[in-house]
Amino acid sequence: MAGLVAQRYGAAIFELAKEKDAVVELETEIIAVSESFLDLDLEEFLGHPKIPMAEKIKVLETSLSGKVSHDLLGLLVLVVKKGRYYHMNEIFEEVLDLIDGYRGRVKAYIASADQLTVDQKSKIVHQLAAEAHKTVIPIYEIDPSLIGGLVMRIGDRIVDNSIKGHMHSMSRQMLATKID
Repeated sequence: MAGLVAQRYGAAIFELAKEKDAVVELETEIIAVSESFLDLDLEEFLGHPKIPMAEKIKVLETSLSGKVSHDLLGLLVLVVKKGRYYHMNEIFEEVLDLIDGYRGRVKAYIASADQLTVDQKSKIVHQLAAEAHKTVIPIYEIDPSLIGGLVMRIGDRIVDNSIKGHMHSMSRQMLATKID
């Protein structure tokens, strides 16, 4: 459910910014505002049942008015009115992903067993960029359970070239083989 909420609200504000040719401004505002929503006190304030909705909205409007676009402020107010403020970070992530796609960028999640060298990282990013035909934003992770090799994910495409993945594949093949 949360993914669907984030997709709907994120797509709505993104399309509005695209129509107004304000995608770059929206990206800047989303990054700035998302830092505020990482604050647990703000989440607690917005979720507090004894604080009237009008007061929550007034705090949002007074603190953000003039600092963000009218459209983004309207989205934030709507999300709070609907009681979906706890999806705010997911909505921001969705918008940033849509903006990345619009601007020809894609996030690549790269997991390795050990720390990669600068040269290895550069080669991986260049190869992924050539295949994706987009600018690659690499996000590196160390996963010792891989034993060796890499697991890369761009969007819904996963390339598992790890020793752990190869061993799992061989295990499935061996189990599927019938011995007569």
